[in-house]
Amino acid sequence: MKTILFIILFSSQLFSNSVFWQNVTDIESQFFTVDAYSEIDIDSNTSEKIAEVRISGDIDAKFNAFKSLISLLKRQPYDVRSSQNSFFDPKGIDEQLFKLRAKIRINRDNNYNLAVERDQALMDKLQLEQEIYKFFSYLASNWTDTTVQELEDKLLAEKKMLSLIDMKAYKLRFAETQNSEEGSISEALHVNIAEIMMHYHFYQEFLAYLIHNPRVLHYESLLNQLRLGPIVAAINASSFAIDMNSYLRYIKLDLGRISLFMLLLILAWVIAKLHYDQLYNFLRNMIIKKEHLSDQMHLSNLEYLRKPIMILIYVFAVDLGIDILLYPNIERDGIVFYLLYLSLFSYILVTIIDNFVYHYLLKRAEVKEKQMRHELINLIISIVKSVVFIIAGILFLVQIGVNITGLLASLGIGGLAVALAAKDTLSNFFGLLKILSDNSFSQGDWIQTDDIDGTVVEIGFVSTAIRTFDNALISVPNEKLANAALKNWNRRQVGRRIKMHIGVTYGSDRQKLT
Repeated sequence: MKTILFIILFSSQLFSNSVFWQNVTDIESQFFTVDAYSEIDIDSNTSEKIAEVRISGDIDAKFNAFKSLISLLKRQPYDVRSSQNSFFDPKGIDEQLFKLRAKIRINRDNNYNLAVERDQALMDKLQLEQEIYKFFSYLASNWTDTTVQELEDKLLAEKKMLSLIDMKAYKLRFAETQNSEEGSISEALHVNIAEIMMHYHFYQEFLAYLIHNPRVLHYESLLNQLRLGPIVAAINASSFAIDMNSYLRYIKLDLGRISLFMLLLILAWVIAKLHYDQLYNFLRNMIIKKEHLSDQMHLSNLEYLRKPIMILIYVFAVDLGIDILLYPNIERDGIVFYLLYLSLFSYILVTIIDNFVYHYLLKRAEVKEKQMRHELINLIISIVKSVVFIIAGILFLVQIGVNITGLLASLGIGGLAVALAAKDTLSNFFGLLKILSDNSFSQGDWIQTDDIDGTVVEIGFVSTAIRTFDNALISVPNEKLANAALKNWNRRQVGRRIKMHIGVTYGSDRQKLT
């Protein structure tokens, strides 16, 4: 039951929030906090307190925050449209507004004016959040093919919507409810107005940022960047292409784009072939010519990296080719290619680490105790490779919109349960560290304890494999070996003492016995 509960909690935290909207919330709290009010003159005889929004931080910091938000929107459009976020609930908004309208109607009938004002402010806040959510979702869905004029029209429409909000009235009411003694209803009204003002000023400044920096959403396809449009047009203008395009139009393609796609694949094949054979042979000859101790290391790296680099060339070519086939309406999340790139780069990095560390430290003999150092190196290599895979996994989770904060919170909540469940595993791992640090035995040593006698085959994370003299292979937990009274026959200094009992008869010849 506890395991099921932990899995449910872990899953709910894992997908509980959107990274994009968490950034929006962070920017609002950092730069647009409502925390002060000042006196203003209403007329010559009276004065009122009006709330002010603290625009904290310098302009460059806010500019960079907006820029990173746009970058995140372009990289993870699906994350922007996620319904699981801390900013706004698009699925439950209709139900929330319906309930609020019902409460307002009931409170108005009963002359609960303060409660009406509180609920109306909450409704205004939700509607403003809905408008912000819809705007960012629109950008996430259409930024690749929205024209400059369409974007300007959208921004002006949003500014017009904001201008309809009576922000001066909200500021006055916010100051009036500051330190009010009217109870929890007034306090809730105060909080709702503060959030409205924070959303308003954030949205207002962000729209101004886009109006003055429209190129941050400008997208140029591969065809535009490489000036391939005229080539496509020239191919499609031929009589053969015109006939073919009459059939290809049903799948929204044309001969010009298909020709460039095939040309790109052929070019990738030529580059991969040159890399796989010619460049490899050239580098191999250069390495052998040096006649250095590290030759084996470099040759091993070359051999292991040939195929993944060739695959990387093909993947990159297909990725660019798809952009060509989809031109001009290019809209794809690219998560598959992101995973392929991440996997290939991780494999290449792990291969380099594995070969470089092993050959450089062992073949170059830069350590004195080679046998024990061999095990330490294996441990270091395993840990480094695990770290690389963990980082790659985190990058992938971030890319698909998983809330890493929620993930870490889940791990913290379930950490105690995991630690208790893996108590023996952790004990064996620390037993391994004790074995390595004490240098009590190495691979290939003949060791003996009260109930174990054999040669060490491999020292693993959890257990040590030992080959007994009757040729059986047994696995012994590291914790047991680390805490046992252990005899290492390979560490004797001079010779070997063998104690034997030989029986002879009383009539044996003494000369023969000596």
